[in-house]
Amino acid sequence: MNPMVIIRIAMLSGVLMFGAVVWFIRRSSTPDFDPAGLNTLLWGARAVWGASMAACLVLFLALRNARRVQQVRTLSLVGWAAGEAVPLMGGVIWLLTGNSRWYLLGVVYLVLTLLAFPTAGE
Repeated sequence: MNPMVIIRIAMLSGVLMFGAVVWFIRRSSTPDFDPAGLNTLLWGARAVWGASMAACLVLFLALRNARRVQQVRTLSLVGWAAGEAVPLMGGVIWLLTGNSRWYLLGVVYLVLTLLAFPTAGE
């Protein structure tokens, strides 16, 4: 099996496992987060989204000019990592506030980055 496929599976399963742990914790307890810090947390999440989107755009454009298989692998791996940051930040928001929307949208974003950046054999 292609190692890049294994890396994609590991990244996605790690994010889903984190979501399962947060769901398990949140189902039995109510959020105990200070509302004064919510604005800072949400700005941090927006910054992660923006940085990830900018990185993925630059990497996707660079991928069009990649000539060697190793370049494709490197750009894809960095793109997947940028995509993974979004649901992880969403999971932190869910854990601290009880709001799962950021996590769920982040998982959709991660899946889109996994589809946008190919493995080396594709």
